[in-house]
Amino acid sequence: MRVAVVGAGGFVGTAVTRALGSAAVPVTRANYEEARRSGPFDVLVNAACSSRRYWARQHPDDDRRETLDTTRALLRDWEWDRFVQISTISARTQLDTPYGRNRAEAEKLCEGHLVVRLGPMYGDSNTKGVLMDILKEQPVYTHGESRQSFAPVEWCGEWVASHLGAEGVREVGARTTVSLREIRDAVGSRSVFAGDRNDDQFPLATEPDWPDAADVIGWLRARSRALTGES
Repeated sequence: MRVAVVGAGGFVGTAVTRALGSAAVPVTRANYEEARRSGPFDVLVNAACSSRRYWARQHPDDDRRETLDTTRALLRDWEWDRFVQISTISARTQLDTPYGRNRAEAEKLCEGHLVVRLGPMYGDSNTKGVLMDILKEQPVYTHGESRQSFAPVEWCGEWVASHLGAEGVREVGARTTVSLREIRDAVGSRSVFAGDRNDDQFPLATEPDWPDAADVIGWLRARSRALTGES
């Protein structure tokens, strides 16, 4: 089996590529055309849609164009038997934001194919997002009672790799939720919740063997110790 992973250098794309092992054909900007010409592929995984929520809010038209153009080009110009769109739960929960609306519009282009809506994730290559804001004691621009289903990005990559034959829209994340305030208090951060928007992010249906969202607290504590040099 040959599986093209477009966006293989990104947070999610890297995890999917690792999970696929030798079946993966990693695709980045550098080898995009070469990889396209090397088709056909059994599966094409689009993990290239931007995760820059703040940027999307500041540049909604650019974000829409980039997201939709990338998806259209992969659907139209590449040879594949099955197509997998990596999306986000924000496509359901944040339709009042450019980021959520643009992802939802891209999902419509993929009707008849597998769409994987991922929830909040964490992993060693985390460089941005609410967890990093808490770790750096920066303001968090959402409500502290927001409940989210944090799951390890490596686990999410393995889920995608093992469900390439699935169909429809699947929401994937932890089986439980944890509030942003609980995370902040557990790691002793002095971050202030500067927003009044409740940003709940979790799958509508879960499986009993999915991760526990509270595990993110232990990961964030370890990340904090690593950054400060504590043992």
